[in-house]
Amino acid sequence: MFAVNTFEEIEKKQREINKEQIIILLFMRPTVSGAAEMIDEFDYIHYNSGESCSIYAIGYSNDFGISNNRSDYKKVTKVGENAWFFSNLEFVKFKRSLEERINWSYSGEAELLVLQSNPAGKQILNFQNYGVVDINYGLQKGYISSFSRLMEALVRSSQEEIMALDVMKKVFRKRLSIRQTVFRALEDCKRVPASITEILKDRMFYHSLIRK
Repeated sequence: MFAVNTFEEIEKKQREINKEQIIILLFMRPTVSGAAEMIDEFDYIHYNSGESCSIYAIGYSNDFGISNNRSDYKKVTKVGENAWFFSNLEFVKFKRSLEERINWSYSGEAELLVLQSNPAGKQILNFQNYGVVDINYGLQKGYISSFSRLMEALVRSSQEEIMALDVMKKVFRKRLSIRQTVFRALEDCKRVPASITEILKDRMFYHSLIRK
């Protein structure tokens, strides 16, 4: 799990990782409903995600030098050995940049966007296929049981997708499946008995651009 403010930071990190994997952009402002409890999970998520996927917390920085010299940064938590700070200014700049780049509008609460890396391409972030989950709306409707279960399921599903990719590459070219990653994760952590297909018809909860 990484603290980031710009696309350039994400692209640089993904170039360093240099492999196909699931990428999760986490939009978690500290002041939204339930955020404090979710942010408490950051340290665990940091260690748990490992190499199976890259999770980027938008608007956060673990650079004490920058954070200590700018009034818009406020200390929020500690992840690993470093204090993490949050800036609404940087969050808004990233949000607006992404809204101009893809067919997405921020809900105003906690949500995440799932996409995939493209290390062999000119653009390392592949926005041809992505899915967006509105976390707070999902919790309110009972579509997901908890943020912790959702993130655990996403990490596990990302691991499964990577393993499937490794196997299938030996037979024919195959890309990571954002659809399968999100579907498996939601199936693992849903609360209501309705099928995932039915739940995902609620566009307030799940939005996607998935090209088969």
